[in-house]
Amino acid sequence: MANENAPGQQGPVSITLDGQPVSAPRRRMNGLEIRQLGDPNRVVGFETQELTKDGKKKRTIRDGDETELNNGDRFRTVPSEGGPGAAE
Repeated sequence: MANENAPGQQGPVSITLDGQPVSAPRRRMNGLEIRQLGDPNRVVGFETQELTKDGKKKRTIRDGDETELNNGDRFRTVPSEGGPGAAE
């Protein structure tokens, strides 16, 4: 696991969540933590998806799985069951 105190690991990261710019407090976060940066009504019962630059689903980030965030990364929240974009 990367050392969060290493150069480049500190400080906020500017990402987009559900079309809105948000500031992530650290570079490594899990799916739940990413969702908590946005609309509080889109946390429970939702999942976090990373998007490509053209807005297509790249992958789902599970609540317990950490991912490395980079400035400009794009994410969206989708219902975890049923509806468009839900887990298969």
